[in-house]
Parts: sequence; structure tokens; C-alpha cells
Amino acid sequence: MIAGKQSAYEAIAHPVRRDILKTLQNGPSPVHRLTEQYSISQQAVSKHLRILNQCGLTRNDRRGQENIYYLNAAPLREVRDWLDDFWTDKLTSFKSLAEETYNEQ
Repeated sequence: MIAGKQSAYEAIAHPVRRDILKTLQNGPSPVHRLTEQYSISQQAVSKHLRILNQCGLTRNDRRGQENIYYLNAAPLREVRDWLDDFWTDKLTSFKSLAEETYNEQ
């Protein structure tokens, strides 16, 4: 990982950032609307948004004095692919073990 740059894995490790991504699935949102959803300060929400931006999971456009945030799910494909490979390998191993156990009986 490049110093100072967040990975998608790190970004989705925090529940607030996962929730922000889920909210943005419904469409773009200004920072003040995202802030209203959490019992944390606007500065804390902005920090989470900055991390999501750094790894490319969100992008933002400035409209007047407002920052509008948009979801960019493309970086999550790497995470999904890794999880698919992980679970495929684990389930294949589990299936083999179950079949061995069944055949021994």
C-alpha cells in the first residue's frame, strides 16, 4: 500500500464508512445530509469521507458551498474477488472433508 493512501479493505473496516457507502448506494448525498444520520461531528464524518475518497470508493463534486458525495463501487470488486476466492477455497475444503467423513462411515 502507498503511504498515506487507504485501501478499500481498510476503508470498509470501519462500520461508519460501511454505512456511508450503503447510504450512497441510494444516490448522491451532500455532507450535511450524511452528518445528520450519525451521532458524530461533521468533522468526523468528513474524515470518514476523506478516507473513502482516498481509496476511490467515493468521489465528490462541489456545488456552490456544498460537497456532494457519490459512490464509486469499482474498488470493491477487488474485495469481492478476494472473498469469492477465499470462500470457494474454504467451501471446497469443507466439501472434501465432509465427503471423506461420510465415506468413512
